[in-house]
Amino acid sequence: MSFANPETVHVKMSTTLPTGSGTTTLIDTTTAFGLGVFRTLSFNRLQFAVENSHSGTLKLYRSTDHGTTWDQVGGDEAVAAAAATDISGPYDYPVDGHLDVKLEWVNGGTDQTTWRPEMSLIRGLRSKAE
Repeated sequence: MSFANPETVHVKMSTTLPTGSGTTTLIDTTTAFGLGVFRTLSFNRLQFAVENSHSGTLKLYRSTDHGTTWDQVGGDEAVAAAAATDISGPYDYPVDGHLDVKLEWVNGGTDQTTWRPEMSLIRGLRSKAE
């Protein structure tokens, strides 16, 4: 199934620089939209891109109980430092099979000096395999 006119919603991102080996929650749909709301919005995909000065790891989680328990979906996504004026990504995640999702950035041990993230939620765009 596909839609003729996909809709993209850009998510406001924090530009606070990730530091050390800390974990930054990029989006948690239970807090961004409220408990139980994300599952009613019919988003198919989540896309994330960033201009980053140092490496990190992206981890996608899903929850079936409004964020009480989170299970990682797929493996870790290693993200290298972006070359000057380049971005890392976009990283594309199917989310239409999940009741709630959370995307985290685990910083690679060195403080970021450049951090310009961008995230979109897309309704009506399926993966090429679908």
